[in-house]
Amino acid sequence: MKGKSLYQDSSISTTALTLLFGLLMVGISLYLTNHYFGVKYPTGLESGSLCNFNSFFNCDKTTLSPLGNLLLVPTSIFGVIIGGLALLGLILKNEEYERTVYFTLIINMIGCVILFFYSLIALGGLCPMCTAYYAASAAMLFMFYKKSSDYKPNFGVLGIFLVLTVVAGYFVRANILAKETAKSSIAVSLIDQYYKMPNLGTPNPASEFQIAKADNAPIKMAVFSDFQCPACKMLSEQTKKLAELYKGKIQIDYYFYPLDVNCNPNMERPLHDLACRAAYVSACVGPKFDTVHDEIFENQDRITSEFLNGIAKREGVEACVNDPKTKEKVVALINAAAPFNVRSTPTYLINGVKIEGVLPIDQVQIILDEILKRAGK
Repeated sequence: MKGKSLYQDSSISTTALTLLFGLLMVGISLYLTNHYFGVKYPTGLESGSLCNFNSFFNCDKTTLSPLGNLLLVPTSIFGVIIGGLALLGLILKNEEYERTVYFTLIINMIGCVILFFYSLIALGGLCPMCTAYYAASAAMLFMFYKKSSDYKPNFGVLGIFLVLTVVAGYFVRANILAKETAKSSIAVSLIDQYYKMPNLGTPNPASEFQIAKADNAPIKMAVFSDFQCPACKMLSEQTKKLAELYKGKIQIDYYFYPLDVNCNPNMERPLHDLACRAAYVSACVGPKFDTVHDEIFENQDRITSEFLNGIAKREGVEACVNDPKTKEKVVALINAAAPFNVRSTPTYLINGVKIEGVLPIDQVQIILDEILKRAGK
């Protein structure tokens, strides 16, 4: 091959770095693909993610965004393909192939930049694993920039790349369509799982804060939540719909569980540094709790001390927010989570059965409808 060549470079360092960055691209993309399926198509009553660090660094934001998939195919699949093609070059050591991979990595990097700024500006946060993929892609592209002299693609090889991508996308999409079809069969599995899980009872003390109130309701929900947790925001939107759909048949009690060292004795390190303050503000507004609850969650991306202080001033509860007794009230509800081994937010109880994470609302409805059916309602 004329000029410089990454794949023809026999040095151990070049080969090792190319292998490392390629494996990172593939590995991270596989994780993100698995995360996509876990969020979109959970198979049980527990869900969650290791890469939801806080309200800013959060994978769910990207997964659930319009650019999280292309025609139902998760965007991360393309990362698996591109990383795999880059690794294959270490075996083929072909000039046309190398130039085409170089070109593909440039296109990939343009896509990474677009997605990075889309996430940062439109979504108000970053997916940590996506950002790691962007970094691995940039490192791989830099390797080609230093070691390869030409990025003009061979259109025959590029055509093969496109065919492979379309074929892979076709099979992934077919799998997703099958999952959509299989949703109905999940109902049987969910109901079976729900009634096999232990009834852990109700939190003590009872919360005075309700999202939906109904005396003698056959459905009782107790929600342990954090105002700065993105998944909690999803659940807040869901519970609002459930309150409307099951009006008079469901009571939803809200329990503060801020992932914030300022009031949560179970936290070992800082995470959501304004979650306690948000809890104090909402705890002080009395009958307006549900309205302020919705307002804080709706503005989650712009929660600041000034924002929360503004609500407190508007509602005339500034003294209450700063009163040590308010913190005691919030801590009492945090401690009510202890018997249920609450490890993350959101966690909630449906008639005493513990569920971690956020299930799709249609799956929650399957459980609630079955409860009403068995209660003769």
